[in-house]
Amino acid sequence: MNIQQLEYLVALDTHRQFVLAAEKCHVTQPTLSMQLQKLEEELGVLLFDRTTKGVQPTAVGEKVVQQARQVLREVQQLREVVQVEKDELVGELRLGIIPTLAPYLVPLFLVELVERYPKLRVQVEELQSAQIIQQLKDNQLDVGLLVTPLDDRQLREIPVLEEPFLGYISENHELYPQATISPQDMGAPGLWLLQEGHCFRHQVLNICSPAPVDTTRPFTYESGSIETLKQLVRRNHGYTLVPELSVLPELDNPMVKRFEAPEPVREISLVVHHGFVRLPLLETLRAIILRQVPERLQAGKARQKIKWR
Repeated sequence: MNIQQLEYLVALDTHRQFVLAAEKCHVTQPTLSMQLQKLEEELGVLLFDRTTKGVQPTAVGEKVVQQARQVLREVQQLREVVQVEKDELVGELRLGIIPTLAPYLVPLFLVELVERYPKLRVQVEELQSAQIIQQLKDNQLDVGLLVTPLDDRQLREIPVLEEPFLGYISENHELYPQATISPQDMGAPGLWLLQEGHCFRHQVLNICSPAPVDTTRPFTYESGSIETLKQLVRRNHGYTLVPELSVLPELDNPMVKRFEAPEPVREISLVVHHGFVRLPLLETLRAIILRQVPERLQAGKARQKIKWR
């Protein structure tokens, strides 16, 4: 048994196709198949069921894959400990970020981060919160940027921002004349929402008690984009809630309404597995973000040094 075989094993579990797994491992399909067959022979068990419908791990295969992911994580950590001690960061940084943050936060840090670590290959992917959490645990991501707290013992959260929710209200809506809004106002008709699966939708619903669906409206629409919701409000009617980062260039727009104190906020954190060792990288990423946003958005503990655990 060797590390390379474990990498092939995990790749096949991740992609569930021999051809794709081989491509991701930069080997031929016969090479990957042969090495996995050797691993099965050594262990004396069948790790994958190979059917016309695809590849699925067997019951014992699932357990072996889970342990293989842990072994590969620890091998990666060994290399990274040495990098940190030598004050060099190379290789990959796989970062997942939720869609309601990505358009507003990624442009603030990506270029500077790459310039700071020219030998580091940064891969950024927009994912839902549940996907980021699972991929952090499966060692498919290194860092997540998402809303916390998660209350997950396998993961470590480093708060960065506390971002207020703001109202974005059409000139034709009954709430538009108000200087500020309150959660009690959120029962008004005409609320536009993100579609299911977005954590921002659930955060909004925790603030609001939406009015019953307007059956006289000839359509319903739930968007996957905050920018689409803003366009709907600007060009039609109704209102929505938006995170402050999405309206920083237009805070003086009369359509943007703050909540009465205390404002509802969402905590945004860098999230890593507890085994993550490249703490200087986290420090740098957090510092870049903090320099780019107004001080009022910075989390209370955002300036504290990140310590080893």
